[in-house]
Amino acid sequence: MEQIGKALDCRLLSTRRIEDCRGWFQVAFCADDLRAMGMDFGAVCQLNHSFTDHAGVVRGLNYQAAPFAQAKIIRCVRGSLYSVGADIDRNSEHFGKWCGFVLSAGEHNLMYVPRGYAHGFISLEDHTELEYFTDNQYSFEHARSVRYDDPDLGIDWTLGGKIQVRRDILSEKNRKAPCLREL
Repeated sequence: MEQIGKALDCRLLSTRRIEDCRGWFQVAFCADDLRAMGMDFGAVCQLNHSFTDHAGVVRGLNYQAAPFAQAKIIRCVRGSLYSVGADIDRNSEHFGKWCGFVLSAGEHNLMYVPRGYAHGFISLEDHTELEYFTDNQYSFEHARSVRYDDPDLGIDWTLGGKIQVRRDILSEKNRKAPCLREL
């Protein structure tokens, strides 16, 4: 595993594939590699899998409040998506800033999102799937969201007009999420 991009405290990671006549093999996650690159992930506590039927659907920006805050390693296993991390830690030098990376099944890349960030994504293709490892368990009572279209964050979910946001397909939780300044 190697770092191929960094924005704020989020990282874009690449894994090496070994190919032969049968297909390929890759180590999709290695805690030792993350530690060697200065990322504190702890132990994998949970693996989540998400399927999004249509292109242009936004999920997030979601996070877990303390004591269930989570770091995440996100990877796209089918299709492609634009993965966004927004710093929501008021004590951080990057508070209120966001970054994003395109993840795709074909590229086999991953995104590290540290604790203190809300995470969201927009599917760039129909039938997109992602998996993400977390370093802490999910707690329904501690699940929170920040509004995906918060004007203070100003996230460009369209990738410069390349994808149209499906505002008609939003979860109730994300539709009613507060803006960052309201938290």
